[in-house]
Amino acid sequence: MDREFYTISVYVDGKENLIGIPCGESDKYGIADIDTVMLLKAPYTDKALESYIEKVLDACYTKKHNDSVATSTIERYTKKTGFVNATSDYTLISIVKMQSGYSLMPTFNDYEKGPLAIDDDEHLLPPNYREGEMAEIIRGFIEVYVKANMFYKEKAELEAEKKQKKE
Repeated sequence: MDREFYTISVYVDGKENLIGIPCGESDKYGIADIDTVMLLKAPYTDKALESYIEKVLDACYTKKHNDSVATSTIERYTKKTGFVNATSDYTLISIVKMQSGYSLMPTFNDYEKGPLAIDDDEHLLPPNYREGEMAEIIRGFIEVYVKANMFYKEKAELEAEKKQKKE
């Protein structure tokens, strides 16, 4: 590890497909997402998931952030204007690799502000975590923040429909 840390953004859609975006140096922001998008289509094994995460982490700092473009990598990938709009169909998992290990942090998608980190649910892993351990945490995040979030979204839509019918 020649850097203090490596950070990646992993966006998860409702079908559990993953979009990984590594970070790089930026003259404007210090560190920011680079123009590299790596996909992992569901279904995948725990081994494939962990291998994918390491591959995205290995892509960090392979190029500089494109400071001349005003839009983020995820905006350009989704072809949606505005970060909040571009991330609305995804749940973001932030993963940071440091000398001391890994930090995995889920987010909750606020429909006005975009992804908001859930500090209380941060999971830390040692640098030499056991095989399957990282995948277990990520699958847990998907279960709670992607699948349950979709359930609550559907429930809210149904409640709004009921209310509209009554009026």
